[in-house]
Amino acid sequence: MDTCNLMTGVGFNLDIMGGFSVAWLAMVLLFFIIIFARKWLGESGVPFNDIGAWVGGYLPYILIVTFTCSAKWALAGGIVGFVVGAFFAGTLFGDGGY
Repeated sequence: MDTCNLMTGVGFNLDIMGGFSVAWLAMVLLFFIIIFARKWLGESGVPFNDIGAWVGGYLPYILIVTFTCSAKWALAGGIVGFVVGAFFAGTLFGDGGY
């Protein structure tokens, strides 16, 4: 079973817009999804936990991209983890209050 490293690029296709750059672009996309969701959903009264969103989004992303080397599946897993982390932790622990 091959693994990929996001820091060094080992295991990825290192061409321009290859697997390595797509994996990093997907991380940036996940960042903006979380930021805009916090802005729009958090301010509308929906319980949204910031820490749950970041941990729930990036932990599955990093694990999936490390073990499968697929940025598409990792982004999908990160979005699912973000939704579960943000809203489940928001209902359990509150929204963090701003």
